[in-house]
This record gives sequence, structure tokens and C-alpha cells, in this order.
Amino acid sequence: MQSPVPPIGGTPAEQLGRLESLYADTRDLYFQIYVTDARGTERNARGVSLPEMRRAHRALRERLTESLEALDDERFGGEDREAVRVMLRQLAASASIETASGEAAAPGAASCDYAPSALAAGDSGFARLSARIYHCYGAAAGRVVTPTDTSDRLTVLGRLATEPDRERRRALFLSLEPVWRAVTGDGSASSPYRTLLPLSAAQWQRDGSPIDAAARSLGMEPARVESTLVRVLRAWRDHTPAQRVEPWDWYYDNGAASRTLSPGVTREGLREINDAFYRDQGADPTTLNIHYDLEPRDGKTPVAFTQFGKPARLRRGDYGESEAWVFATYRTGGFDNLVELLHETGHAIHVSGVATRPAFADWPDSDPFTEALGDLLALEAYEPEWQKRYLRFAAPEAASLRAKYSSIALDVAWALLELRLHADPSRDPNAEWAAITSEYLHIVPHPEWGWWAMRGQLIESPGYMMNYALGAMIAAQLRDKVRAERGAFFDPDKKRYDWLSDHLYRFGLSRPTRDVLRDVLGAPLGADALVGDMRRLLSR
Repeated sequence: MQSPVPPIGGTPAEQLGRLESLYADTRDLYFQIYVTDARGTERNARGVSLPEMRRAHRALRERLTESLEALDDERFGGEDREAVRVMLRQLAASASIETASGEAAAPGAASCDYAPSALAAGDSGFARLSARIYHCYGAAAGRVVTPTDTSDRLTVLGRLATEPDRERRRALFLSLEPVWRAVTGDGSASSPYRTLLPLSAAQWQRDGSPIDAAARSLGMEPARVESTLVRVLRAWRDHTPAQRVEPWDWYYDNGAASRTLSPGVTREGLREINDAFYRDQGADPTTLNIHYDLEPRDGKTPVAFTQFGKPARLRRGDYGESEAWVFATYRTGGFDNLVELLHETGHAIHVSGVATRPAFADWPDSDPFTEALGDLLALEAYEPEWQKRYLRFAAPEAASLRAKYSSIALDVAWALLELRLHADPSRDPNAEWAAITSEYLHIVPHPEWGWWAMRGQLIESPGYMMNYALGAMIAAQLRDKVRAERGAFFDPDKKRYDWLSDHLYRFGLSRPTRDVLRDVLGAPLGADALVGDMRRLLSR
């Protein structure tokens, strides 16, 4: 399992070349551990156990870090110095993979009857408490008891869009209460999330706000973020019916497209439709070595995500095979699950297109950009022409637009919630969510309920919802540009993936995202394209 660190010798370029090759081996091992753990297995495809891989990674990481730190970076050019800096940073961050999941490691950790203040006390209080909350959230999200059956969070949310009876919708919605109470508890200042929030805000103060970092990665002033979010939410408010509705009815009112299209999307058909679309764009998931783990199982994370299995490496002048993994849980088919799968495959074709030196063969420096690339092709599913081609029938355009932008509006509302709560951790999240959703989404306020706490990212990765919000703006601008260059997304274009790879996907960490966007868009990032497209809501 271990590759010995080569002795330092030769020219600076030769030294760095050997260490960078070893870094690539180390990252491959990191991704093996990550994927093996996410799959819920104890051994990788070659039969090596997780404990063995973790020990090997630690030994390799420590020796490689020591060798990289011993290099005289004054002897390197700018790109090589940046490569060394990136490798050291990634190696430091990857140390966490060497420890088994904290919840499994601690005796009694599975209990969701606990005192938040006790877990929050002392060193690593934030990590302990957030891990416990997320564990309990995941357990509740994976087992939702409805009036008629036992299901999961994602399936129940999908049923809200299809259940015609208002009282049954209300009952379905309230069956999700254990999910949000795993996060909010009784909603008091001593509840789990409100105990966690000041720790998270303090971490942002100490280490820097991830929201500010996300904005800067795009060349956007952090001070503009809140007003930009509000602008998008006002566009939804002004372009949709003004009458307030209950939250369970909001899902139904915006779910007409799902009601029309979901019966034609079976669980087995999810992959068939997904693969057919990407194949038509020149990005066949099978050819790109993209793997899927979509089956339900106990203990599986409730959040869909994508990860490298192995970045492509340059060998004899050509980049070799890469590997990517998509993780999600689908008990049923349906249009909403299809859109999520299209989004995750959008991530997978992105990482499959990364073609750069090992130091930079990773996700870009901007999470909003990453989320935008996930949506770049996936959002075409809301267009009637796409639906006719891949589903054989289409929902009315007005219904599809409501489905598309209701999802984006919710993400923007969550992003605004996190921004405001971290600016003032004394705020009551329930009251803040009730204010945001009633003002901008036309939803009847319910400050007695913490239904905002139904997104795992709020716990697993505070600030991450901003990436979806800013990503929607980037995606709108990029979609306009790509349409102008390559034509409509619903039309097959076997060379589109090559174009996207060359202009957007291949860089990894080798170029700042703001430079990539500047070269492709030729204009600053803003909400104009997104808000402009939302005007279609009024015209339909």
C-alpha cells in the first residue's frame, strides 16, 4: 500500500516531479478511502481494508509533507510554488480521512437524547455537536413515518407535490417534524442548532466566512451578497401569485410539472434518461467511467453528492482514464429525483473533464462555480423541448418554470437565512425563516415550526447553501453563453462536452475561477441573467 517517498536529489524540477507523482498516488488513496466509506463497505475493489488504507495514507501524507516542506521554493517559478502550496494545503486537509466517522467511534454516540451544551463544551465542541446533530438528522430523514407508511425525507417531499388532498398534504408535511426537530429541538436558546450557531459564527469570525470566500472566488464583493440574494427573492415574489399559502400547499402549487411528468419516470428509468441525455452531449457516463450508488441502505448519508474516484493522469502525452462516483438514494422514480440525478451527473462529467497536473487535479477554488457546473446541463430538464425529446411528453411551460424557480428561490432563501443568522447568532431561526418565506415566497408564517431545518447542508457544511444561490446566477449566465456558442441544450451535440471541457471543466485548481468565468463570459457575475429569465414566469 505504501509508496516510499523518493530521496530529494537532482534538479529542482526533478525533485518536484517525483514528489508530485507521489502526491497523485496519495490523492488516489484518499479518494479510495472516501468512496469505500461512502459505499458502506469495509474494503476497496482490490480487497484492501479501510483501516489499512487509512494507516497507509497517514504514513504517506506525513512523509510527503515533510519532503515538500524541505523544498527550497525560491528555486521554483510561480506555478511550481503554487503547486507546492496547494499540495501542502490539501495534504493537511486530507488528514481527517484517516479517522473513522466520529459518530461511530464514540460510545453511545448513536443516542439522540443528549445535552447540546455538554457536547459543545471544550475543544472540538463544534465538531462534536455538529456530528451528533447531523447523525440524528440523517437517522430521522431516513425513516419518516407518514399516516400511511414509512418513507424518507426526499420521498415525502416529492409526495407533497403530488398529493391532491390538502389535509393529507398537511399530514405528510407534519410527518417531517422529527426531521427538523433533530436539528431544532424545542427551538429554545439551548436547543441543538441554537447551541451550535454561536460556535459556527465564532469559527467564521476566526477563520473567515465561507460566504465571503465564495463571493471573492467569483470576483464579487462580499458586501453585495445579501442585496443580490434579496433581488432574486423579490423577482420570485413579484412574478408569482401574491396570495399566501401554507408550506405544504406551496410544494403542491409549484409541483404541477412533477405531477405531469413523474408518472413517466420510473425508478429504473432514472439512469436510462440521465445517461441518454448526457450521451447526446458527448458525455456518456459509461465511457467516462462514472459509477452510481443509488440504492437505499441503513446508515447512508441523506445528502446526494459526487466525488472523484480517481483524477485523470497525463501519461505519454495523453490523459488516461478517470473515475467519478455519484451517491444518492432513490426509492422511487419521478421528475424531481431525475433532476437531482442530472445535477449530480453534471458534477461527475465536470470532474471527469479535469485535465491538469496532479497538484491541481481537484475541485475548483469556488464551490458556487462547482454547483453552477452541476446545473449547467441539468436545468434543461425544465424546458418543454427537452421533456418532449427525453420523456416523450411535456408539462406546460408555466408549470415547468414554477418548478425550476421555486427550487432556486428556496435555495436562495436558505442562503439568506444562514447569512443573517451568522451575522447575529442571537436571532431565532424559526422566526427569521418565517419572515423570509412570508415576505418573499408568499408562505404563511409558522414561527412555531423549524421546517427550515430540512437541509442536511445546514449542519454538515454551514454556509454551503450560498453556493447553490450564487451557483444559480453563474449557471444562468453560462447557459446563455453556451447556447450562443453551441446551440440549444435539448439538441444532441456530441462535441458539446469537448467544448465545455476545454472552456470550463479542465482547469481544476490550475486557474482561479474568476479568471475562467471572465474569459468565458466576458462580463462580471451578477443576477441579471437569472432575474431576466425569471420574467418568463409572468409571461406564461
